[in-house]
Amino acid sequence: MGLLSLWLGLLPAIPDNLVFCGMQTRIQPEAKAALQAYIVKLYEHPPTLQAIVARAETLLPYIEEALAYIGVPEDLKYLAIQESRLNPYAVSRSGAVGYWQFKDYTAREMGLVINDTLDERKHLFRSSAAAALYLLRQYNRHRNWLFAIIAYYEGGTGAIPYLDSAYIGKAEVCLKATTHWYALRALAHKLVFESLIKRRVYALRPIAYQGPAKPAWQIARQHDLSPDSFLLLNPWLLKPILPTSRPITYYVPVDTFPDTLPQEPLKGLFAPAAVPLAFASVPAGFQYSGQADTVSAPSVSPAPPPQRPAPRPPLPPTAAAYLPLLKEPYLHQEWEYPPPPLTPILRRWNPFYKGGAPVLIVPPSRAHIHIVQHGETPAQIARHYRRPLKKLLAFNHLQNPDTTLPRGLRFYLREARPYDERPILYQW
Repeated sequence: MGLLSLWLGLLPAIPDNLVFCGMQTRIQPEAKAALQAYIVKLYEHPPTLQAIVARAETLLPYIEEALAYIGVPEDLKYLAIQESRLNPYAVSRSGAVGYWQFKDYTAREMGLVINDTLDERKHLFRSSAAAALYLLRQYNRHRNWLFAIIAYYEGGTGAIPYLDSAYIGKAEVCLKATTHWYALRALAHKLVFESLIKRRVYALRPIAYQGPAKPAWQIARQHDLSPDSFLLLNPWLLKPILPTSRPITYYVPVDTFPDTLPQEPLKGLFAPAAVPLAFASVPAGFQYSGQADTVSAPSVSPAPPPQRPAPRPPLPPTAAAYLPLLKEPYLHQEWEYPPPPLTPILRRWNPFYKGGAPVLIVPPSRAHIHIVQHGETPAQIARHYRRPLKKLLAFNHLQNPDTTLPRGLRFYLREARPYDERPILYQW
């Protein structure tokens, strides 16, 4: 009972009132019970929760950039966690794909390109910008961000039975027992992850490319990456070639963590639509005009917008090592970080060790996961662990046995990496 009480004490409190998507949100007791159940569900498997937080610290800054560019509330970023756990390879039973779980026809309608070479539903910025445009469309239809969230799941017409007409066009909403479960889960994700995400890590640098079709290995070589590493960072490429269909942005690792987010260079491909503004999204001091889709100026000077807190500086890579995800027990049992003193037997088990990295603490014959050190190739790993090279390549969705793997890559030794699992690069 004591452990249960301690675990329950970790759960975020559910307030009676809070601000969600810029709206004053009241929560009735029946809705609180439903929110509590969703929050408990998110905390059921702490390693998975920690893995999502680790991904969010790296990926959410790029999603926030897209949402801010289109002009929608930042709180909508939690929908990406709700939809896919920030996994670009996620595919639903209905065929929805990517970070925001777009279906083919909706993605194309929002300006994403899907063909045999690329699928922009898996592109971090472009899928986020498309999701923001879709949510903005639903907001201007239903005049409330919570109703826009419901419409993201049900569709614009399908959401109508779940809307409360008392809050259409207002900067407030009340959550009740009858509120759509998808909207309640969105708020539950905000309550959980807003408190858990402590930092921002700007680990990726977007680079624009427009030109003739170019093999991925040539781009990778320009940035001292292996082709496989480049494709791991750019899951939207379905073939190892940069297409000519339109300008694209690809991602490469930063050399050193910058203090500010590297900006998306091709934002103009997703120009914010000239849509009417509504009450919940107008600047401070303006009022929504019910007679027309316009914004009327205030009688007094508008108040300055609230200053957002300065972004938290990213921690140095040596401050923490994230070793989470699906096989957390394996990692705790097989790898140790911070590294222990290397005895002769540990040196034999870690022939690629360069210092400061996680250390394998069990015989290689018992290991399930390998954490790539500096300069390793699949062929070297196969020899060390005495595992069939062809199987290891298949397990990790690789082709070239001599490719230099990125440092920190989670490398599977006994089973295939799930297709819906984003490749993990641990930091230390």
